[in-house]
Amino acid sequence: MNYIMCRTLSTIAKILEFITKFPEGVPQSQLAKALGVSKSYLSLVLKNLEKQGLVYRIRVGNMILVKPVFVGSLFEFKAKVLKLGIVWSSEYLFLGYFAKLLKEKEGIELIINIYPSALQAVLALIRREVDATLSPMVTQIYGYLLSKGIVIVGGGASGGGYIYEIPHNLSETIISSEISTMDLCRAVALKKKYIYGSTASTRYFSSPREAIAMIRRRLAKYAIVWHPINIDVESAGGKKILGCSELEEVSHCCTFAVTRVLSQDIIERIAQIYMNSIELFNKDKKRFIDWYSATVGIEPSILKKALNEYTYTPELNPKNVSKVIETLGIDVPAKEYLYQVIQI
Repeated sequence: MNYIMCRTLSTIAKILEFITKFPEGVPQSQLAKALGVSKSYLSLVLKNLEKQGLVYRIRVGNMILVKPVFVGSLFEFKAKVLKLGIVWSSEYLFLGYFAKLLKEKEGIELIINIYPSALQAVLALIRREVDATLSPMVTQIYGYLLSKGIVIVGGGASGGGYIYEIPHNLSETIISSEISTMDLCRAVALKKKYIYGSTASTRYFSSPREAIAMIRRRLAKYAIVWHPINIDVESAGGKKILGCSELEEVSHCCTFAVTRVLSQDIIERIAQIYMNSIELFNKDKKRFIDWYSATVGIEPSILKKALNEYTYTPELNPKNVSKVIETLGIDVPAKEYLYQVIQI
């Protein structure tokens, strides 16, 4: 065995031993100093370890963190578990099929974590608290810019979001969830003058409960919300102005994103199962309503009404993706860079 190979194997052993002590991650620059190797050499070794599924790297600001891949994680197919983060809503009625196909085809159990907002769901994916997320494409794009650690691999639902005017309001405030499809809807509606106000008059709610409380207290002039929050808005006298899906810039609501830590083979297999689940759902939409109701805590009667709120597309539409990216107006980094978040 030659010197270079011995040195590389020794470095690999030291890397794995070192980072295992710090599951929260080690700055790559610090790791190079600790091991006494050059940054360029370490980068090459880490790239090879990533391909083998032994480590993964995420960018946090200007810092690159190196993290260990734990035994029992999905990508080693030992725990046989996929942790999926979703935003609380009536939108993901196809997940019963997804859980069923994962179990049948790969022997994987689907565990669902529910979050009150899109930001929290995507942050959970970035932090590796979950392996995948169903959340707004908008949020996922920004999540990619922060971490480079996620990829969007499947379509999802359109519809379900609405703009309401609140009667007898005591404020000129526009309320919405932050960095989400609702936020995009708000920005486009303001620009096209469906509603009137300014970015300074926008206030973000962090959960459905907070949104409903603000509406009942008449602390907003306009509310941009999703189903089933809109039921409470209408019961409070909210007047529907527009459906967000009526705006061409607001195409996909939530899409399917996974961590880049997974091998490409596993990503492709899970993505295919995901798309197949939506295809089956479109043929029989009522089959798993009770299952989904028990999962998210929304009454079956409300979920049955939600069937008329959304349309479902298994795959990403490149034109819709381009429209969203153009509407976001991000020029730093260059728009072309944003397309790396998409796997079509």
